Amino acid sequence: MQTNESLLKNTQELELEIERHCAGLGLDCTDDYQVHQFAHEMLQNMEQLKAAAGKGDRTAGAKVELFGMTMLMHDANTKAYGPEYFSRLGTLEKTESAWLAIALALWSELESRNLDNE
Repeated sequence: MQTNESLLKNTQELELEIERHCAGLGLDCTDDYQVHQFAHEMLQNMEQLKAAAGKGDRTAGAKVELFGMTMLMHDANTKAYGPEYFSRLGTLEKTESAWLAIALALWSELESRNLDNE
C-alpha cells in the first residue's frame, strides 16, 4: 500500500511532467480560453488523436499523454482525499497548477455536454 508521503511525491512528479507537456504543446494553463479549447478538442477528438498518435504524430501523442496524466492525477487525489475532493477545488485553484486548470476545464466541458443532452 502506498503511503501518503510516497503518494505526495508521485503526484508532485506527475504535476511537473504535466507542466512539461503543457510547455511542449505551447499550452498556457493560465489562459482559460486555451485550456478550454484543449479540453474540448480532447473530448471531441480522442479517438482520432489516439489513432494519429499510433501513427507517429508526436503532437497528438503528447495531447493524449497529457489527458492521461491529468486523469492519473485525479485518481491519485481521489485516493488521497476521497471522491468528494473535487467539490473542494476552490482552495486549490490558488496554486495555479496546470493539472488543475486542465481538470477543471475537462469537467466543465463534460458538464456542458451533459446539459446539452438533457
